[in-house]
Amino acid sequence: MSPTFLSRLLLSVFLSASFLVPTSAFAQAKPKVDPVLEQQVLEVLRKNPEVIYQVLKKFGEEQRAAQERQAKAEQLAAVQKLFKDPKTLIASSPTLGSTSNKILLVEFSDFQCPFCSKSNGILKQFMAKHKDKVTLVFKNFPLTQVHPEALPAARAAWAAQQQGKFWEYHDELFANQDKLSNNFYLDTAKKLNLNLAKFQGDYGIADTAILNDFKLGRSIDVQGTPTLILNGMVVEDPQSIAALEQLLIKVGK
Repeated sequence: MSPTFLSRLLLSVFLSASFLVPTSAFAQAKPKVDPVLEQQVLEVLRKNPEVIYQVLKKFGEEQRAAQERQAKAEQLAAVQKLFKDPKTLIASSPTLGSTSNKILLVEFSDFQCPFCSKSNGILKQFMAKHKDKVTLVFKNFPLTQVHPEALPAARAAWAAQQQGKFWEYHDELFANQDKLSNNFYLDTAKKLNLNLAKFQGDYGIADTAILNDFKLGRSIDVQGTPTLILNGMVVEDPQSIAALEQLLIKVGK
């Protein structure tokens, strides 16, 4: 009798004997067990109660793994559906690189996230090599519960975008994460020669655009930052240029 079979048998007998899962679905799914074998297994459980914990732990792990696979499959389907309409996906978001929109690299990012800052360096290298065929699209995904300056920084970057200086402002934010504050946002606007009155006015009306980005991310189950999606394929390691290069080869075929 294999360990896997024994584990499943123990689980079936234990659950049926202890009435932990009295559902009709389980009753229909559980295997028929020989009464003699059932008594033997129950005796093993009585003498070795730790087996119950081990079996239930394994069962829980299998359930979680199945749920994760299902969630990934659903996310992939939602992402691929979204990428079928590049114009709607990009909307009014800032872009960098190719204007063909044939290969889209969508980045969901948080200006106060240290991992996003590191990812920004990788994206710069990647886009320097592939700007003629890849369109980088920036989407705001401020994690306000852990990064109090994420939303104010996103507002400031959006205000700079209205004057054609998003990427310059974007780089200043990531290069100075330890300085993020209202004074820094205004000083950066001055440094980039922005119209300050317009900048402050746009800063005050930026939330709708930022919220739209955030809702878009949640609709495809974005959980954290940075999240990078290349032509409908989620980049498993956004901190590695190799991961981007490998996916680019796949989508380029």
